[in-house]
Amino acid sequence: MKDGTRYAARFKKAYGKLKQGATIPDLPEWPDPIERLATAILGVESGDGPASRAIKKLNEVMVDWNEVRASYPSEVHRAIGNLVAQGEVRCGELIRALNAIYNQEHSVSLDRLKTVGKRDARHYFDELDGVDEYAAASVILWSLGGHAIPVGDRALAALRDSDLVHPSASRADVQAFLERHVAADKAKETCLVLETFRAAPKAAKTARKKVVKKASPKKKAAKKVAKKARAKG
Repeated sequence: MKDGTRYAARFKKAYGKLKQGATIPDLPEWPDPIERLATAILGVESGDGPASRAIKKLNEVMVDWNEVRASYPSEVHRAIGNLVAQGEVRCGELIRALNAIYNQEHSVSLDRLKTVGKRDARHYFDELDGVDEYAAASVILWSLGGHAIPVGDRALAALRDSDLVHPSASRADVQAFLERHVAADKAKETCLVLETFRAAPKAAKTARKKVVKKASPKKKAAKKVAKKARAKG
């Protein structure tokens, strides 16, 4: 990411303050990589909470992930309701990902990735249809025990709006930047803190106050003379 050193110092300072004011829940556990993947795909915009509730509703309607894989996006969307943003689009992405996994594994399971190296797991997701860098990082961090920092849409927008990352940086750039500056044992905590991060409204956060130009003494005197002349005339 451009100007990485400068933004690293800014992020470190801002994160310290943010962490002090954040209520950090207990670290969640996601032993099933498929469920973590589904949570990330459905919740990239809305967050883990709404996505988890959507998956709970999905489990009440469909037998397993294989049935989800074989369904239409509209059917899956109908099952979860309007719990997540762009629901039908996200459901379509989930189905694409599940089908890509099925084509690779001949089952809807990612358990094999628990036995391979983290580098190989990253490469696996790079080649997997329907899985973006956020979903891949989510599975690697929460289910495979690797070093990754997934950054959802809301956290990404907040980081940009607060000038803590370069404005042209992509999600992949930001995630790679954070992974370089956040230790592996702090990655999960950092993700939870970032989930609480909301940039201040632009009007309130603007530190640059408008400078009101004061009229020079000569201009003030000229105005007085002109005012007297108008009064006499």
